[in-house]
Amino acid sequence: MRRKILLLLLLLAAAGFAGWWFFLRPDPGAAPVFSGSIEARTVQVGSLVGGRVQTVHVDEGATVAAGQPVVTLEPDLLDLQIAEQRTQVASLQAALARTRIGPRTEEQRRNQIAWRAAETNRKRLEAVWKAGVISRQEYDNAAVAEQSARQTLEEGQHGGTQQDVEVARQALAGAEQHLGYLERQKQELVVAAPAAGVIEAMDLRPGDLVAPNQAVATILERDQLWVRVFVPEPQLGLVHIGQPAAVSVDTFPGRRFPGRVVEIRQQGEYTPRNIQTPEQRSDQVFGVKVRIDPAPELKAGMAATVHLLSAGAVAGPGANLAAGRRG
Repeated sequence: MRRKILLLLLLLAAAGFAGWWFFLRPDPGAAPVFSGSIEARTVQVGSLVGGRVQTVHVDEGATVAAGQPVVTLEPDLLDLQIAEQRTQVASLQAALARTRIGPRTEEQRRNQIAWRAAETNRKRLEAVWKAGVISRQEYDNAAVAEQSARQTLEEGQHGGTQQDVEVARQALAGAEQHLGYLERQKQELVVAAPAAGVIEAMDLRPGDLVAPNQAVATILERDQLWVRVFVPEPQLGLVHIGQPAAVSVDTFPGRRFPGRVVEIRQQGEYTPRNIQTPEQRSDQVFGVKVRIDPAPELKAGMAATVHLLSAGAVAGPGANLAAGRRG
């Protein structure tokens, strides 16, 4: 009796194995299938200078194009600084030109008159000094005044020295650089979308204060979609960069969205708890990033199934996407 029971158990085990082999065994030619969720790249935008909000151009959930203004800050204070700096630049430009060409004709005439007057005064005091009426010190002072007036006249006739021109040029360059800095700050008063996407988060009103380097909005780039799946180490040899893939979601069960493997992590890890199965808890896996071609129907957060295809396969409906079972 015991032998009969043992024989019956062996027959049942053989029948079960045969059934698995013919009906449930994975098809080695089928595309590997993995599960994950759709993710999208987000961008946080803000201003380098901060300020008071003047205008909010879009609402949360709105679709924006690349370069479209999102928020504008008040420009009043910065406009005053820019106007003042432009006046300073114009003044230094005039000073540089004056240093290069020397004083105007009217100034040269005044310098000549001053020298003539100093020369006449020196000659008068020379005669008085020789007569013993004044001291030598008074005469020397007059001689020095004449020499200084003559030097001023000669410098005006030849323009400024190379050192004077260089000093004036450096002063102008510094003022122009500061003006450029202020104008660049003014550009930061308009916070624009760096790429097309959807405003995922923003809570601002006119009059709100925004600190420098503070994000004012989060933009979700809908054309930058991907699925992160985890491939067990024994199957890693079936995956390579550039490999085509087909992505399916529960919302559109009959559709396959084309994608491509763009990244394979170099470091192995254990299957994350949020997607693990009891059979894989101790398996070492490698993260694989599959980028999906832009599709307005897909949303970040959707559960997705990724079918990795062979190089010549087409990621379309019915294209080598067997679930890995024999019929």
